[in-house]
Amino acid sequence: MDSTAFKEFSQTDLNPLWPRLLAELGKLQADFINGEDVLLPLCRVLAELSQSQAVLIFPKDRFESEDMPACTTCWCRDPVRYLTLWKEAKDWPFINQEPTVHRWQSFVIWPAKRANIQIFFHSASEEWLSFLLSSNETLSEIIMGMLAQQSGEGQESTRARVTSTIDSEMFQSIVSNSEDLILVASRSPFGVPSIMYSNAAATSVSHYPRSQLIGKPITMLFESGLEGGEENPLLQAINCRTDFDGELICTTANNEEALLHMHLVALEETSGHGSLFALVGRDITEQKQLQHIMARTQKMQAMGQLVGGIAHDFNNILGVLKGNLELLELKITEEKLLRYLKNAFKACQRGTDLTRRLLQFSRQEQFSAHHCQVNEVIGGMEELLGKSLTTQIKLKTEVNNDIADIYVDRGDLEDALLNLVLNAKDAMGGEGDILIKTDITYLSGLLPGITGSPQVEEGQYVTVSVTDSGCGIPTHLLEKIFEPFFTTKDKSKGTGLGLSMVYGFVKRSKGYMSVMKSDDQGTEFCLWFPVTRQAIAEEVKNDERAKMPVVASKLKVLIVDDEVELLNVLKDYCELLGMEVESCSDPLEVRRRYSNGLGDIKLLITDVLMPGGINGYELAKELSADADLSVLLISGFIGDIGINKNEDMPYRVLHKPFDLEGLVDSLEQVGIQFACASE
Repeated sequence: MDSTAFKEFSQTDLNPLWPRLLAELGKLQADFINGEDVLLPLCRVLAELSQSQAVLIFPKDRFESEDMPACTTCWCRDPVRYLTLWKEAKDWPFINQEPTVHRWQSFVIWPAKRANIQIFFHSASEEWLSFLLSSNETLSEIIMGMLAQQSGEGQESTRARVTSTIDSEMFQSIVSNSEDLILVASRSPFGVPSIMYSNAAATSVSHYPRSQLIGKPITMLFESGLEGGEENPLLQAINCRTDFDGELICTTANNEEALLHMHLVALEETSGHGSLFALVGRDITEQKQLQHIMARTQKMQAMGQLVGGIAHDFNNILGVLKGNLELLELKITEEKLLRYLKNAFKACQRGTDLTRRLLQFSRQEQFSAHHCQVNEVIGGMEELLGKSLTTQIKLKTEVNNDIADIYVDRGDLEDALLNLVLNAKDAMGGEGDILIKTDITYLSGLLPGITGSPQVEEGQYVTVSVTDSGCGIPTHLLEKIFEPFFTTKDKSKGTGLGLSMVYGFVKRSKGYMSVMKSDDQGTEFCLWFPVTRQAIAEEVKNDERAKMPVVASKLKVLIVDDEVELLNVLKDYCELLGMEVESCSDPLEVRRRYSNGLGDIKLLITDVLMPGGINGYELAKELSADADLSVLLISGFIGDIGINKNEDMPYRVLHKPFDLEGLVDSLEQVGIQFACASE
């Protein structure tokens, strides 16, 4: 460093940048005298003082290179910017003009006088530009000696070292900012491998500070999730000097578990300290949960379709039995025969209850929903629930009186509550406490609970929880409890349809269901139902009816059902009600027969799911398009008919099996008027 420069410097006004700059340059000068490379450290010092994002130092005669010359020294805060830095700088248009300090685009350029050196500062501060303009001559005298020698003849000899330093800086930046957990550990024959380096992602995944990871054995993180006596596969790979690529459970600082996909990479063999290896792991916990939820959803949908198909056929059989029994009941008066019919009706009702539970699980949409107040439902069921429990069980309720209404099938909600309470009773062995609680909450993000965390639709929800004081559900059974026919009870005590029915009902109601906790202190089931946005008028049912009503005026009905036996039952029902009947078992034949009009037919009663490529809903739309036609759909299983929402169904649906009274109720709701039959 020329003493003349310091003399001139002492005669200038002192800029605030000078004291720190001189201190840093003094250190670099000492390193330079000792033969060390100072270009990259100089870049770093200049970047910090100038507040630049990057600093480039390179020979002016290499400026025309397409790619950054190997003799270039570069320090960059952002590794991504490094990739495009030279492309931005090489467009500088003033290479052949008189060198002077100036700003061009995002750069401040400092061309060294009397030296083949260019220094580019990317995004430097205005203060730094002013400093260079006022101190160019003095600063050039101080540092250009070092730059000329290390960027000139000595540059070629240090090129490899500079490149290596840049690569090291880039590698360190990539590793430090990686989203994957990266650990470097030593593999020693004298003990368990210990951690020598961890990046920021390792702290994010494990929740251990870096200071608590360095020097600790890797088994602190990777030892859980193994069966008794099974050797840790990671340690086995390390000890056998083999690669490892698989899934491992990482135990975090708060005793939670994260699932990682780990890859073991050998780095180098060293004497004295064993060999080094790197562990690179990606947290796949959430991904696995989503895959599990999707697989379970697909399984439940497939089972729902299967169950629904079976229930549909069974409902047709029950409909034929129940209908013929009821028609027979109307014809006989002998008491003994009536007793036989009564027993047969009971058997039909048992079958009806079973198929209803199956369909509650399998139906994707509900067609009997109403505006409902949960607290009123619970209040009306307290006596029934109490009678269903033993005297050793105490039933308590805690209701929030400010909750809003929900839109559900009230009967399904009552069945769901009864099922949850009876399950709680069985879980406690007939002795303990059951708490039913209602509240209102706001859901967003992932569903809380321990039986999966699907994404929820954001909004306000009414919650209904049932908590028991039993022994809890074993962890390995939690993912099976909602499956149809799964039960841990004796076959004589349960069908395995209870929770699956509740699950299907909640899903059908656009809600969610989860187990909030399950341990030796008990289990809590929670149901969430979306708050209704508007009130829905309740249907008023007139219970005052004669034993056998008839239509108030002449009425012709068309009945369509592919089940001939059920079709005959419906014909007899409608004839008893005073209607003129036309019937057909083939929907395609109906389409052909009435393609030019329905004539005097004013009512259509049709099954929903039928063979032939057209369902009852589509048939009703076609026939009623240009006619004044009342429509009643009958079905044991709605299935996929092109309707995704309950409010999109324009027709009344009567579910099989039904009796004569249920048919009359539904016909009244589609506008058919009845009068009392004559004595």
